Amino acid sequence: MPGDCGMNFKGRLIAALFWRLMASLKEPLIWIIDNNHQERVNLRAVLMERGWEVEGFVSIFRAVVLFYREIVEKPDAIVLEIKNLEYQSQELDELARIGAPVILLTGVYEGGKPADEHKWAAVLRRPFTIGQVVGTVERLAGQGPL
Repeated sequence: MPGDCGMNFKGRLIAALFWRLMASLKEPLIWIIDNNHQERVNLRAVLMERGWEVEGFVSIFRAVVLFYREIVEKPDAIVLEIKNLEYQSQELDELARIGAPVILLTGVYEGGKPADEHKWAAVLRRPFTIGQVVGTVERLAGQGPL
């Protein structure tokens, strides 16, 4: 019957538009860069439980290479744990070119401050909690996942 065919088409069209809209409501993407596997996995698990999309990397170099090869998307925020700012200056410059806010997780450095030439969106000094890191990510990447 012609009426049924038209109704079926309209229903499929509405369903297709609904799924296209849902696909466009992408969750914010967070990068975690930390060479400590256990810390990276723990933070990743908490962020994923809260509904975030998360990519983990063992080094700045690996994250930047995969980004420029278009294997990973631009993040909404980056959580970065580094031990030695002095030797990673060029990598930090490349990371800054991506244009996402960077949350530096750090201990206490010799001068008492992380390298001043880098503009961090936030700096969390040890001791900090995973809750503090998650709260900072939510503040910088928006109000959290949908």
